[in-house]
Amino acid sequence: MACYVGNHQPQQAMTLMGICYNVSMDNGDVKQYPLPIARAWEAAQLACTNGEEACHGATLRLADALTFYLGAISVAQYSQALYTGLIEGDPTLHRSLRSLRRVLPGQWLLWVARGLEATPAGPVSGSAEWYFGRKSERLASAYEGLRQIMVGRLGYTGEYGPQEAVSPRLLLELLDQYRIRRSKAPAEYLTPDMDRQVAEATLPGLGAMLEGAAFLREYSLYAPQQSRLLMGLEATTPMPPIPAPLELADAATLLLYPPGEAPDYTRRPDLQNERSPLFPLDPLLVYLRCGECDRYRVAALRELSHEKPTYVGLDPDCGHAITPDTAN
Repeated sequence: MACYVGNHQPQQAMTLMGICYNVSMDNGDVKQYPLPIARAWEAAQLACTNGEEACHGATLRLADALTFYLGAISVAQYSQALYTGLIEGDPTLHRSLRSLRRVLPGQWLLWVARGLEATPAGPVSGSAEWYFGRKSERLASAYEGLRQIMVGRLGYTGEYGPQEAVSPRLLLELLDQYRIRRSKAPAEYLTPDMDRQVAEATLPGLGAMLEGAAFLREYSLYAPQQSRLLMGLEATTPMPPIPAPLELADAATLLLYPPGEAPDYTRRPDLQNERSPLFPLDPLLVYLRCGECDRYRVAALRELSHEKPTYVGLDPDCGHAITPDTAN
């Protein structure tokens, strides 16, 4: 099947549930996404295009990468607005942020929703409108395909019913419900055929989410302690490297650069700029060395035990537990 994106010529394509979309994400845009999302997207596409059994797991890891990234930036801009007195605190969000003994995907999704609801006009422009907006037909198709599988194969009778228009929030929350239901299903229900159907239903929707999320490409992810720009499929070291701002060097292992700041690697970012200041994403999202991989990885908070955090590596080749005291 030949696929066209805009005015581009046909390129390698994959077809899932009759939906054709471009593997290179509009002639290379995938290289502009934050590293954990770009890597997860590439891994899911390769596994599913090649018909591998890993397609199902890779699709869920892509949803996780999106959820963790969105949760970190939503809490970061919420915390900034709260600190500067622009908003009142959200008691539900505060309670959840204090409950870190074991952080499940559903808790991350609560952080995304409550954080964006509290700061709908926050500095990460377009994030709230995108997350809650119901526009894409491909999202609706993915949602309904997954829901029908859950009803027919897993006996789902939950609150997520038929929808004519679907937002990124609804699809990610239904995926979370799917995993909860799947974890409780008898082993004989968990067949490779069902896994394939779930991936076929949801991966095009996740691709549509990425295509519609311009802010994911505009806000660059940067690790100041390592002088690494974490955008695209590989971490890069800008030349000359950006020095870590003194005000944030000890407070964050990851920063989110606003548009217009990151491309100029010859100067320090201006914290007084009228555009939003740098966002520290630590401690929810960090850049730590994984002892098992012997490489630095973007990692998301998994749990807090005796005041010591444990993270999980987001790279498709990692997924290991990482603790700061043994990471460096």
